[in-house]
Amino acid sequence: MSKEIIDAKVCILTCPFEPPKLKNKNKVVVKSGDDYKKLAQQEQQYFIDMIKRVKDSGANVVMCQWGFDDEANHLLLQNELPAVRWLSGVDVELLALATGARIIPRFQEITPEKLGKAGKIKEIEFGTNNDKMLVIDKPAGAQ
Repeated sequence: MSKEIIDAKVCILTCPFEPPKLKNKNKVVVKSGDDYKKLAQQEQQYFIDMIKRVKDSGANVVMCQWGFDDEANHLLLQNELPAVRWLSGVDVELLALATGARIIPRFQEITPEKLGKAGKIKEIEFGTNNDKMLVIDKPAGAQ
């Protein structure tokens, strides 16, 4: 993540940045290298579609309550879309209040109206262990 983002448009997600898991007892059988390539390409296309939805909304920062796997992390960096994962539920709510964002439970529901705004988001380091923290300056929802 860049150390500082000016005029941040924040997308707050409570869904994982991952392909959905099967909810039934079916199995995926991969019998050849071509099958594996098709499966990997389908999964990558799923990530690309998720990132496109976020970028099309105008967001330039993603805050996610759940995690994202290595493929999603790679594609987020490639698309210059900084993201934070594993936010606590309380932090999600406080961030939404502070920035004026709506909490988005599904990627299909991302719209520009649901984004939060902040004047600046910056990463600072402190302490002897170089612990890191995000500071949100001039959040739109702050009184």
